[in-house]
Amino acid sequence: MGRVQDKVVMITGAGSGAGRADALLLAKEGAKIIATDANFETAKATAAEIGGDAIALPLNITREEDWVAAFAAAKEKFGHVDVLVNNAGILIQASIEYMSFEDWQKTLNVNVTGYYLGCKHGVINMKEKGGNIINMGSVTSHLGSPNYFAYAAAKSAVVSLTRSVNAHAKTGGYAIRCNALCPDGILTPMVLAQMGLPPDADVEMIKQSPMGHRFCYPEDVANLVLFLASDESKFISGADIAIDNGNFRYSEF
Repeated sequence: MGRVQDKVVMITGAGSGAGRADALLLAKEGAKIIATDANFETAKATAAEIGGDAIALPLNITREEDWVAAFAAAKEKFGHVDVLVNNAGILIQASIEYMSFEDWQKTLNVNVTGYYLGCKHGVINMKEKGGNIINMGSVTSHLGSPNYFAYAAAKSAVVSLTRSVNAHAKTGGYAIRCNALCPDGILTPMVLAQMGLPPDADVEMIKQSPMGHRFCYPEDVANLVLFLASDESKFISGADIAIDNGNFRYSEF
């Protein structure tokens, strides 16, 4: 208990899926949570579930003014932000032949530009006191994907962005760490939608099914986020860490 005691943690996409799991686990381990989401109602629900000092903020990660406002609100409430978890993202299924230009732009706007803005304002707000940025990558950034073409390209950019943020912090003398975690498909509402299932599908039943072994679960991701957010990982920066049980490398796309 208390592995991130009193650390102030801002999480994007905290209203559901992995972001919500991150928020709940880190709060249990002593963190003060800033739950953000483009869907403000879901962010408020996560903060209410945590209780205590947890707050919710609306945040569309593609809007720079939203990032400025979020960090200003966080500073007003807590004085600083120790950890930023860039978790929010979108997933659109299409190959390079069938990906529309509109969907390509939308995917990169959220999954690359949104992370650029998060890292930019994370560094600006953390450079004096130090901090920790954790980016959500994907195993598709290592291997590519014919059916999630734009997503794989975007997550590859996130991994490179992570390394460059680390290099910038080191050369600038900032006590800022930046790492990426690269999960296999996480069993979240976003992935359920790709499977043609409703957000309230019986997740426990899916876990017990023959396909259950193919999924990374939100709590698996949260456990790695907890480690990266804690001082236990203080000598890890600029890394991209696969969390896929080796599945992705040995399965058909």
